[in-house]
Amino acid sequence: MRLKVFFWTIFCSSITFILSLKLLKIFSFMKFSPIGWTKKYHVFSDSHVLVKWFMLWVLLLAIASIFFALAELLKKIRMDMMSLVVAVIIVWGIEWSVQKTVYIHKFSVPLAVIIAIHLLWIFETASYHAKIRNLDSRNKLPDSSNVLK
Repeated sequence: MRLKVFFWTIFCSSITFILSLKLLKIFSFMKFSPIGWTKKYHVFSDSHVLVKWFMLWVLLLAIASIFFALAELLKKIRMDMMSLVVAVIIVWGIEWSVQKTVYIHKFSVPLAVIIAIHLLWIFETASYHAKIRNLDSRNKLPDSSNVLK
């Protein structure tokens, strides 16, 4: 059950995140391209656009799996605040890498919202299933229905 929940959460979150990035790019809510890192780092720069999006998806799978594992370990923390803080840090890092300055002139709020929603999805699913596993493994009261007979 744990592996199935892990796989489907990571898979669906990464697919919907890729689609959200594409929609943000189509409607010009972002000033940079989600696959612009290929030109910057000279990795897959001559490849087809679908290959670049596929490599971004693989990278997002890896990042989402790391966040899922961390959220299972940190199940006692409020996940809504954690997702907001991590989303702001991620967007600040992205904007810093694009603008090349510490002072961020433009902060992409739609990107931050999309990242926060997907992080909340991953964090809450992981912490919920970690808490359920702990409830299943704890000591339970004996069955008292057989004692009274």
